[in-house]
Amino acid sequence: MNVKHMIRSQLVFIMTLSLSYTSLAIAEEYEGMLVWSKRVELSTPVSGVVQKVFSQSGTIVGKGEVLVQLDPRAFKADLKSAKAKLKSSKGVNEEAQRELDRQTDMYERSMLSDHDLQVAKNNLTTARSAYLQAQAALTNAKLHLEYSAIRSPFNAVVIKLNAVKGQVVAAEVNPPVLVVVAEASRMLARFYVVAEKLSELVLNQGVNINIAGVQFQGKVKNIALEPDKLKSTHYAVDIIFDTKEKLLRAGQKVTINI
Repeated sequence: MNVKHMIRSQLVFIMTLSLSYTSLAIAEEYEGMLVWSKRVELSTPVSGVVQKVFSQSGTIVGKGEVLVQLDPRAFKADLKSAKAKLKSSKGVNEEAQRELDRQTDMYERSMLSDHDLQVAKNNLTTARSAYLQAQAALTNAKLHLEYSAIRSPFNAVVIKLNAVKGQVVAAEVNPPVLVVVAEASRMLARFYVVAEKLSELVLNQGVNINIAGVQFQGKVKNIALEPDKLKSTHYAVDIIFDTKEKLLRAGQKVTINI
């Protein structure tokens, strides 16, 4: 090995050490805790009796999956009645329109009085109003049947289940929280920093997370604009990451490397 090559190799080695030292010097470690990225309390705007509960705490469910079902029989009966009323009112409305057309033709041939023509117009207005009300009633009946099934709004883990078979749900008084779910695939690692450190953080910045010895890769999702109420000099920073299908719990301690 010639002298130039030896000098070049030593310089590369020194630069590598220098970069490694610099990286170690600027790396910072924070203690934080896990929080849910999405947490939703599910209820229903309709009253009824819980017929079946399809899940339990800790269950992973897919988007749209039924979690709690109220007895649907009354809602199906209302829907059937609404359809029948709509069909009937539609026929009355169409007949009122035909009658007005006949009366208008007679009026134009001077065979009908102003009063009789106005009566025909009023009858059509009444029939049309009833038809529109029947359409609205049908829409409400469909919605009530849909709301009788509480579904997961996204792929989620069931955190808490308050519904019990046979439970009476009185939505008009105070809709109860029947199920609490959180996003299954992602969580937040939250830690706090002083104002002077905020300039070192940027949104979407890559971050390493350690949870009970398991490494996760995340990125900065949110940097608070106001200090925390309990930590008046510190600002919350949220790191979002993929849970790799592992069942993690809110409140777990994490280590965050920036």
